[in-house]
Amino acid sequence: MFFEFTGGNSLRMVDESRPAFDIDERFENALRNTAMAWRQVLDRRLRRLGVSRVGWMTIAAAMQARSPLSQSNLADGLAMSRAAMVQTIDGLVKNGLVKRESSATDRRLKRVVVTEAGAHLYSLLRDEVAAVRRQMLAIVEREKLVHLTELLEKLQELLRFTPAESQRVGLP
Repeated sequence: MFFEFTGGNSLRMVDESRPAFDIDERFENALRNTAMAWRQVLDRRLRRLGVSRVGWMTIAAAMQARSPLSQSNLADGLAMSRAAMVQTIDGLVKNGLVKRESSATDRRLKRVVVTEAGAHLYSLLRDEVAAVRRQMLAIVEREKLVHLTELLEKLQELLRFTPAESQRVGLP
């Protein structure tokens, strides 16, 4: 057991078993809150340019894919509901940024293809998003950024395990 000063300079007793739990919880909260704040900053910046963050992410995912993706694949890749993806694509189609094409092998399947206007917007916004990213990360030393990125990539890799693999490595 030990003591620490609180904000009002009074002492409080701290249980030695708490700090390990507290840092885990602090990390989870910091990760979630940082991701949320990052999305909000990016969304505000993109909205001023006439596109939502979700619209940008959809165009970017479609542009970066090796072949046209289905609406379902886009929704899964962006961790969105399929209904939300349909609404997003409807808006992008309405604005002439993407179009839906039927699959040659399955007419029920709609693939999303970026139009010339969408590709032009992508090239403009890619630079804008990169500038926002650089601005937000400017406070982080390069070495720490590399370390943190590697840590997050390792966590992602572990969390992608199937349920059986998760049990094998001791994940919930």
